[in-house]
Amino acid sequence: MSEYWSGVVDAIFYYTQFERELDERVVERISRALLNEPIGTLTPEQEYATLAEGLRSNAPLPTLVTMPQRDSELRDFLARVVTRLDELRPWPELPFAVLPDDHLDRFQGARPMARIHLPDRIVQERLGRVFHASPDGAFLLLRLRSGAVIGLFCDVWDDSDDVMLASASSELDPEQIARELAESSRIPRGEITLLTADDVAATIAGSLYETTPIQQRFRGEDQPGNAIWGGKHVRYLGAEERREFELSAHDGRLYNGLGLPYDTATAQTLWTPQGGRAIFVMDEYGIVYSAPYHLLGEFHHSSFLAGAPAAGAGEIAVRAGEVLLISDQSSHYRPVRRFTAQVVDSLRNQGLDTTSIRIEYHSPS
Repeated sequence: MSEYWSGVVDAIFYYTQFERELDERVVERISRALLNEPIGTLTPEQEYATLAEGLRSNAPLPTLVTMPQRDSELRDFLARVVTRLDELRPWPELPFAVLPDDHLDRFQGARPMARIHLPDRIVQERLGRVFHASPDGAFLLLRLRSGAVIGLFCDVWDDSDDVMLASASSELDPEQIARELAESSRIPRGEITLLTADDVAATIAGSLYETTPIQQRFRGEDQPGNAIWGGKHVRYLGAEERREFELSAHDGRLYNGLGLPYDTATAQTLWTPQGGRAIFVMDEYGIVYSAPYHLLGEFHHSSFLAGAPAAGAGEIAVRAGEVLLISDQSSHYRPVRRFTAQVVDSLRNQGLDTTSIRIEYHSPS
């Protein structure tokens, strides 16, 4: 497993490079990520064997990701991850496995089976897996628990950024495949439209929200040595990290990434240091991201979408899943009022009662 050592360790370091301390909380997060969202096409057993063997042989630590801790501290952290992986046995059965690129030949001539009405960025986040790039467009190959081999393909249709779903076998039932994919991921079955025999494109479900870019003066803030934050640089989240901050609505309440009712009672922002509010942004697909902390020069509204335009931004106050307040307080985006209205509209469309939400405006109308 030595050939995987650098890749596995680099991936772990990438997702922990901004942690001030590699404590047991981080050990738990990484251990569960290795089990539930394996790196690339590796299995949890391969990840475990790679780490255990590399530590035993004292393999040199890769240097692609710069870590602030000493070599001995990093090895101790990796050893604690291996120990925690052992403690978590028996490991959960994964709903699907990622297949290597050489399986792509199985899809030559395959007829499109369905259209997923989500862009590849959202599909990647919902699956917890990354698409592979190719000259003809990105793709992701999976083997579902049933044994069905499916492919997800981007850049197929000129009129949208929907993702195409195809099967390596024409004998499989499209409805069964669509249902299993939905049950194995956070892709709603309603976002998957089966294609007819003559490949008639289905109507796109929903429309995108209008977005606004970050203010020009903040561009480059994520780069070390920038002149914006006095020696600090803002953390920009990748697709995998972003999922931790995603909020979802069901049963009339707002829930955090752990599936618990969201609550901002102990949260703080730079504008509300006394507590009770958290920062949030909404992307063009109506997905809201929020964090209970707001760190000057380190973590801002721009962190969630890695500096990309937002459809709404500000503060949010939530108690036990009930949204009490939405504001537009964001120096990075300074959203005008119609963007805050979009946020309320998205929450309403997700089944929340928005009639009693208090709105605060700070940006220009």
